[in-house]
Amino acid sequence: IDNMVKDILDASHSSSNQLPIYPERLDLQVLFDEVLQQQQKHLQRKNHTIYTDIPNDLPFAYADKSRIQQVLNNLIDNAIKYTNDGGEIQIAILHRTSQKLQISIKDNGLGIPKEDQNHIFEDRFRLQRDYQTEGYGLGLALCQRVIRAHYGRIWVDSEVGCGTTFHFTLPVYRGVTSFELP
Repeated sequence: IDNMVKDILDASHSSSNQLPIYPERLDLQVLFDEVLQQQQKHLQRKNHTIYTDIPNDLPFAYADKSRIQQVLNNLIDNAIKYTNDGGEIQIAILHRTSQKLQISIKDNGLGIPKEDQNHIFEDRFRLQRDYQTEGYGLGLALCQRVIRAHYGRIWVDSEVGCGTTFHFTLPVYRGVTSFELP
């Protein structure tokens, strides 16, 4: 409940796209380990298998740890929620360029209809199937604000019945002392 209230307050506060972030050198492998540990009971309850592809030589990201943790928790929680029992979730990080890391979270769940994919990052947008479940339609909108505040991009690839992959980018840590456009 605390996280949900915080997300609602963050979403309402950030309607002007001025989301405060405090970037620092961030080890994404360690952060993913923490998030997966937090999600462990939820994963076990649905008997999901997690596969990770995170290179050992991955550079640090330059990001706000608590904000990126919110994004990861939301995306992984959605993957768990919309994947049938016994499903698979894949997590991969690519060092796309010398300036960007790409994080991808893929499930083999329900998928998102093509006509809704351009709207899922809008405030209070919910898929028709979600009106029977709890939620306010703020999670993905907040994810987009967080990623944009890091000068990154977030997008989705999905096919109904085949699953969904959320991708987002973060800047690589380069020893900077203030947030700069990569």
